[in-house]
Amino acid sequence: MKLVWNNPETMEPKGYGCGYCGKSLSSEKGYRARQQGFGDRIYGWIYICHFCHKPTFFDSEGEQTPGETFGNSVSGITEENVANLYKEARDCTSINAYTSAVLACRKLLMHIAVDKGAKEGLKFIEYVEYLSKNNYIPPGAKNWVDIIRDKGNEANHEILIMNGDDAKDLLKFVEMLLKIIYEFPADVERRRNKQESKP
Repeated sequence: MKLVWNNPETMEPKGYGCGYCGKSLSSEKGYRARQQGFGDRIYGWIYICHFCHKPTFFDSEGEQTPGETFGNSVSGITEENVANLYKEARDCTSINAYTSAVLACRKLLMHIAVDKGAKEGLKFIEYVEYLSKNNYIPPGAKNWVDIIRDKGNEANHEILIMNGDDAKDLLKFVEMLLKIIYEFPADVERRRNKQESKP
């Protein structure tokens, strides 16, 4: 569904990453917010994404709402819960809900392990070790297992608030894992099918 905004202004171009569709853009269409009775001082801007046509608000400090979603989409995920949890973890970063993003990454790793044959009801660390022992985690990335275990435990069991770096580090690892486990094999299968269908 394409949204239509009535009479948007032409403003100074603004480059940003859309928190809805994830595309990078530079928009010059939108609306300025002025405080009533205070002349021409601008207190905020709404820019319209020319890809998805949804609004992004910038306050006078430059804070973006919704913020840019961290990470990239991953294709080929066959397990719905895995796909939904990855989207949820990424969406959390767009509203600065970093502790929630870390907890979603923790749960996501558990779902990936179960999808790949681990038993349900194991401890978090047992799921991470399952992925490692069954070669779902590349040898060069195995140091990440300790980082994930530590950050996941801190977010889940201690009175700590995670920050943006914590969430982004875990999302980078999870994205890499999803690409190796789901996207790359799906791409290979697609190429193989395409080759086999040639006369």
